[in-house]
Amino acid sequence: MPDLRHAVCFFYVTMMINYSEDPLHYKKLIAQINEEVDFSGYLNAQGYQLLKKSTGSQEFKKNDERIVLQTKRHPVTYFNRNDSSDKGRFFKFIHTRSENFYEAIKSGLDVIERTYPTVDTTTPQKSTKNFISLEERYNIQLLKKFDYLTEERHVSKSTLRSDAFKGRIFNAFHINNNGGRIANVALPKYGTDGGIKNYTLYNRPYRDKKDGKIKKFRLFLNERYEYLFVSNPEVKADKVVCVESGFDALAYHELHGSPNAFYISMSGHIDDRKLEQFFQWNTLVGGAATLPIHLAFDHDIEGMRYDLMVLSSCINRRSNRVFMEFDWKRPNMQIKLNYHSGSLAEMERDTDFINKQIASGLEGMALVFEKAICFKDKVVWELNLDRIQQFPQTSRGYWKKAIGILSECFTRSTIKIDKSPNQKDWNDELISVKKKSRCQLAHL
Repeated sequence: MPDLRHAVCFFYVTMMINYSEDPLHYKKLIAQINEEVDFSGYLNAQGYQLLKKSTGSQEFKKNDERIVLQTKRHPVTYFNRNDSSDKGRFFKFIHTRSENFYEAIKSGLDVIERTYPTVDTTTPQKSTKNFISLEERYNIQLLKKFDYLTEERHVSKSTLRSDAFKGRIFNAFHINNNGGRIANVALPKYGTDGGIKNYTLYNRPYRDKKDGKIKKFRLFLNERYEYLFVSNPEVKADKVVCVESGFDALAYHELHGSPNAFYISMSGHIDDRKLEQFFQWNTLVGGAATLPIHLAFDHDIEGMRYDLMVLSSCINRRSNRVFMEFDWKRPNMQIKLNYHSGSLAEMERDTDFINKQIASGLEGMALVFEKAICFKDKVVWELNLDRIQQFPQTSRGYWKKAIGILSECFTRSTIKIDKSPNQKDWNDELISVKKKSRCQLAHL
């Protein structure tokens, strides 16, 4: 049975609401269509023939069209080999083949209601007799060799054996040409079903024999990049701490005296698939409660951008007042707040709140931050992340205040900034603290 949101969407389309009357409504419908469609199943049902399939792409043919789906992207995108202007996401595909925009909306909503048979790839299936698991292929075992973690990352064994991380980190033993074993550290990427979907291997930097340069050792074992390293979900948590790397999670835990926290490592680049995993873990760990989220990403421009990506996703899922978008043109982040009510009074009130908070913030903050501007259909606030970073002594306070303003306004202050106090990230902070402590002891 179609759910209520689809029924409501269909009602609006049949009533032919003008786009200009409610653009946010249509943006949400387009996003829903692009997210939920079975693109390859739709093409197959429309008589397109699958020509070939490779990792991350499928190519279909019908008459003069050669449609290539880029299936590793989320949402899936396409391009037509025979028409350079025919490219984009699914809604663009049906829009260019519909009579008008509103017919495309109706068609898109109909498509996502259907279940399509699996496309026959005509590619012979690999025999499962010769299947080798990642654990077998890379000799992955429970953590026995701590050297890289304790000496390079300065994480204590007590942290590694804590309830949060015990049994969550592994070794991957590489057998070299001399028959010796190199103990890499393997951070697993978990699905919410508890299964390990991927690993990333780490070890000390090495010298490349080809060019003689020192390079970091980091190896992703498969292409299932959307899964995340997380701490033990069985530990009762009173907050969720979101970090970039698993080592930042370990360091945060140690520096804060092993708090009751659930840690999620986004492992570098953040996209919609990782954010979906992030919210699934939040639901699994928090249940009906909304646990506060501490954003503990790196204190650099990318870390600040990740803060805004997670914040906007939280706002769009939890707020019944606004839908937040942003345009990123490094180093400027333009935040757009689209209001469901369309109330100019509500937009003016929030604009005034943001600007008053800036003016009354830390000394010098008003000179660093632009004022929010209220337009007739949205509120826009532009942030120059590079300018904020130019004030090393106060940038953390400035940024904490900026995110706090948006969190107070739209998430009831459930999102908090938790940057490392002195170093770029929490692992560097731990290393710095321990080096200073040893230096002080040496002078006693």
